[in-house]
Amino acid sequence: MAQSPNILFLLTDQQRFDSLGCNGAPVCSTPAIDEVASTGMRFTNAYTPIALCSPARGSLLTGLYPHNHGQLSNMGNFNGVFANQILDKPAYPKLLREAGYQVSCVGKWHLAKEGDTEFWGYDKWLPYREWHQWLRDDGIDFRIDRDAVQPFEWGEAPFYGRHPLPADRTMEAWTADKTIELIDGYADSEQPFMIASNFFGPHFPYAVPAPYDTMYDPDDVERWGNFDEQFINKPLIQQKEMLRWNASHLTWPDWQKVIAAYWGFCTFIDDQVRRIFDCLEAKGLAENTVIVFSTDHGDMLGSHRLFNKGFHMYEETHHIPLVIRWPGATSPGTTCNEFVNLVDLMPTFLELGGAAMPDNLDGRSIVPLLQGETVDDWPDDVFAEFHGYEPTLASVRMVRTDSWKYVYNPYSEDELYDMKSDPHELHNLANHLGYKHVLRRMKARMVDRLRETRDNIVMEGGWQSNSFDLLVSERER
Repeated sequence: MAQSPNILFLLTDQQRFDSLGCNGAPVCSTPAIDEVASTGMRFTNAYTPIALCSPARGSLLTGLYPHNHGQLSNMGNFNGVFANQILDKPAYPKLLREAGYQVSCVGKWHLAKEGDTEFWGYDKWLPYREWHQWLRDDGIDFRIDRDAVQPFEWGEAPFYGRHPLPADRTMEAWTADKTIELIDGYADSEQPFMIASNFFGPHFPYAVPAPYDTMYDPDDVERWGNFDEQFINKPLIQQKEMLRWNASHLTWPDWQKVIAAYWGFCTFIDDQVRRIFDCLEAKGLAENTVIVFSTDHGDMLGSHRLFNKGFHMYEETHHIPLVIRWPGATSPGTTCNEFVNLVDLMPTFLELGGAAMPDNLDGRSIVPLLQGETVDDWPDDVFAEFHGYEPTLASVRMVRTDSWKYVYNPYSEDELYDMKSDPHELHNLANHLGYKHVLRRMKARMVDRLRETRDNIVMEGGWQSNSFDLLVSERER
């Protein structure tokens, strides 16, 4: 039997779908990741189950939606009340290790028990605290001194600017360095390896090392099609988020500077990815290594005049890049238009590695799609959720088809968008009588998704059961 393939999982943080050249980025250059797409498969409809770091990463580990794995918000939010919920769920590192893999983790974690190799099943773990110690050992007092556009509400850290360290001293370069060291160490092993390489960027603050911070001219950034958002018939909390980040006064020229820096950040990461790919080639491992590139969620980056992510379900935060190269199995340069979700990666890793598959996963292996198979019962929609962070608990659910997006806001306005005629999601049609039939169909999909995924909204006597009963009654009219 042929040896199972090595798996290299490259995960960025807060990277937009439209930041990759292979996804149509007109200015931002990402040749290394584009090469993965040209020699593998590009997914046009990949989505995150939640646009928040810790819950999304929990879904990657467990193949479960956040309402099932329990990490409903970021570590530390709400006094860390959700921080340990995930610890009783099977996760792919230990399952792959039991299947004979050497499993390692580099970089950002943002979940419980960071560095605990025994608990999670990693045989090697290189967290970012080692990067900080590396700087301290060399007497480097790390501070970010940047050209600010607008400070955050809780301090003086600005949106973007030049990183004070040279490129080879940054988190991104260190992540690539350590990934390369791991590949070197595994090169002569008879066991397959799985490396999860987790970059910090292009998450804010967009601190970008020279020369990448000035690589792109802000004047080349074309105005987002939804920058002139008026928030008509939309949940008030969206405007409150804009105010919370003190971003309401920012003009398009302000955002052009931020976006240009963000693009430089993306290209810088791409160059680090290239270094990793070169190492695979040099060690003769490229043809037996499955390369997976994705992100935990996207970034508003001025779209709808919003910053970061938050209490909304717009494409900019939920539609994510996903490209996979599987030599000998995936036809080069292919495109998959099926809806896939980050919860699908965990069972995919397990199937690639011949590992045991837990029961009751929300995700589904995309191995058949990678092999070019037509899967007749593949879902024709995608589901996402949100539960709140930092300022308040909340509850939002989304279901999206090729043509429509429905957002269920139990305590505010529901949203319905025609994704064909209004791809920028400016016009909420949920209260338009002419779209009542569409709304009913999308509510039916939502009810089915909530029941199928055992969402707490549907639990009898649950804290939102009354609002769910209303949703069901509207669905069945």
